[in-house]
Amino acid sequence: MNPKSKQYSAMFKSWNVIYPVFIYFVVTNLAMSLFAMLASFLGADYQEQYMALQTATVAVTIPFIVRYYDKDKKEPTVFWEHMNLEFEKKTSAQKIINGIVMFLAGATAGMALNNILALTTLEEISEGYQEVTKIFFAGGILFELLGACLLTPFLEELLYRGVVYGRLCDLMILNNEEKTPEGTKREKQSRMIAMVFSALLFGVLHMNLVQFVYAGILGILLAWFMEKAGHFYGALLAHIGANLISVLRVETKLFSWMHQNQTIFIITTIGMLLVSIVLITIVWLQNNKNVK
Repeated sequence: MNPKSKQYSAMFKSWNVIYPVFIYFVVTNLAMSLFAMLASFLGADYQEQYMALQTATVAVTIPFIVRYYDKDKKEPTVFWEHMNLEFEKKTSAQKIINGIVMFLAGATAGMALNNILALTTLEEISEGYQEVTKIFFAGGILFELLGACLLTPFLEELLYRGVVYGRLCDLMILNNEEKTPEGTKREKQSRMIAMVFSALLFGVLHMNLVQFVYAGILGILLAWFMEKAGHFYGALLAHIGANLISVLRVETKLFSWMHQNQTIFIITTIGMLLVSIVLITIVWLQNNKNVK
C-alpha cells in the first residue's frame, strides 16, 4: 500500500469512529425534540416528564446503534477477532462470575467516585451538572430504573465501548499476524490508549465538568471490563450497577446512614474504594488464570 493509500485508509477509519457518535446525537436530539413537542401539545410539563421523554428517546435510538455494532461484529476486524477468542475460551462459570463481579465493581466504584467528587467543589461550580441533576431525578423512580439504569447503559455501552472503542482499536492496532512478542506488546499498548481516548470522548460528551471526570474515569474501567469479558455485557452490567446505585441513593433512604456526618462519609468512601479494588483484582485474576 502506497503512502497516499495509507493516508486515505487512516482518514476513513478515523471517520468510522466519529460518524456513529454524530448519528447518535442527531437521532437523540431529534427524537427528544419531537417527544417534547408532543408532551407540550398534551399539556405535560417538560421538566417533570424529562426521564419519561429520555427513556423514549433512548429506546428510539438503540436500533440505529445496534446496526453499527452488528455490522462491526460480522466483519473480521482485529478487534472483534480478539474479542471473540476471549469470549469463546471462557467457561460458563467464568462468564457468570464476570457478570456478577463486574456489576458489583461498577456499583462500588460508581459510589466511591460520586463520593470523592462530592468532597470536592466541582459539583458546586458546575452549573451544567446541577441542571442535569435537577431534571434527571424529577421524573419518578420508574423511568429512572427503566431509562437511566437499563436502556441508557445499554445504548451507551453499544456506542462508546461496542462501536467507538472497537473502532479505535482497529484504527490504532498495527498488523500482528505472526503474533511476535514485540507485536503483542504493541497491541496491548494500543488497546490501553484506545481505552483512554474512548473514555475521554465518553466524558466530554456528557457536557459538564463533574460528569466529564466521573464518566472519563469510569469509562476506562468499562472498556477494560469489556476486554476481560470478551463481550460488551461486562461493561453493560458494570454501567447498570453504577447507575443503579446512584438512583437508589437519591430516591430511597437505603444509604441515608452514610450522610450522618463527614467522618462516616469519608470512611464509607474509602471502604467502597477498597472493595472496588478487590473486585477489580478478582476480575483480573479470574480472567488471567489460564493465560500462560
